Amino acid sequence: MTSQQAKDIILDQINNKKSQTFIIEGSYKVGQVALVRDIISNFNPNDNNNNDIIWINKDLEKSSIGLDDIEIIKHNINQTPLYSKYTFFVIQDADFLNKESQNALLKIIEEPSRHSIILLLGAYHQLLPTIYSRCMSLYLGPNNPTDITLGRYDLQLEIEKNPDLLITIEQIWNQYLQTLESDEIEIFSNAQMLSAYPIELLLFVFESIHFVITLAHTDKTSYTSIRLSKSLKQHLNNIVNKTTSKWNYNTLSSIQNLKKTILFSNSKNILAIEQFLFNNKPNI
Repeated sequence: MTSQQAKDIILDQINNKKSQTFIIEGSYKVGQVALVRDIISNFNPNDNNNNDIIWINKDLEKSSIGLDDIEIIKHNINQTPLYSKYTFFVIQDADFLNKESQNALLKIIEEPSRHSIILLLGAYHQLLPTIYSRCMSLYLGPNNPTDITLGRYDLQLEIEKNPDLLITIEQIWNQYLQTLESDEIEIFSNAQMLSAYPIELLLFVFESIHFVITLAHTDKTSYTSIRLSKSLKQHLNNIVNKTTSKWNYNTLSSIQNLKKTILFSNSKNILAIEQFLFNNKPNI
């Protein structure tokens, strides 16, 4: 669904006191954050400097969100809002709640205070079924893919604030496309270079490239409408001309397994990436 559709549904649920707990999922940086900020602004336009919004993110130095973060919600859930009708509790990286923190959150969700709204944002469907059963779940789709962000609105906003991010994305595209055309002996060094990038961004680029290759085989009009630099498009065309959609569908499936291996296990990134490259490098 679109962000506007999701917004209308959530506002209706809140205003008519039908639901207080929501799961908003979608692909990587598709627009979950922008949607939540838009929803909150309907109740409180000053969301940057008051106590009625508690926003939890995964610490970049940690692999998960732990009990300490849920304790913040537990401590504040029964506090009366100061500026707004509701206190909003947002967990941006909800997929990374560990088992203990999910169980603790479940107890809060089962009996939320009447003036609290809980919004869980995810991309990898890693929450407990019992949490899904107690929340309204919505799934955001991307906008039409017209450039290298492939319609991911949150990512577009980040690039506007930090143009260097676009440079990094283009570097990963270039490195991975070169890897697909390289000799197998070069995979080790390429994997080393790729593993140095932020892992979720790297996985997004892997998926993006194979999605675009699939478009080339199945929807030529959409493929040609995506704006890329001349050099990236040339590399991409070389690979498209030597591959089939069947190979690419298999690779997209392998990327899903790679996400679980890297993000939700103790496997080392470099080893998982090397194995992925060896298993899915096309014969070109």
